[in-house]
Amino acid sequence: MNYSYILGIEDLHELEENGFDVQLVGNHYGVTFSDDKIELFEDFICKNLEKGFWNEYLGKDKVFIFKFEDGEIKKYILNKINEDEILLFCREFANYNFESIAKMLRDNEFYSTYYFKK
Repeated sequence: MNYSYILGIEDLHELEENGFDVQLVGNHYGVTFSDDKIELFEDFICKNLEKGFWNEYLGKDKVFIFKFEDGEIKKYILNKINEDEILLFCREFANYNFESIAKMLRDNEFYSTYYFKK
């Protein structure tokens, strides 16, 4: 299973219509989906994510998709080589000094409830 905490997208009906489990988590959404829906999920994120936001989903891999102010999209699969670059982008996009990617993800209520306790 894959888990994503979504902000920067208001309408998730397309995901719900395609069998994604979407739940309200605070003012944002937690989405759960199987591996066979990864391509559909990534396409949806790239098309609908607001500029200046990012989305990550956690499953077999931890995947980060950033949408820059100029509309450019960069996708990363987290590893030791790109971890610092991803953390830098997360800090810039959120205007917040996250201690680490691991702590940022573990501090997210949706991920701590579903992904890290599986």
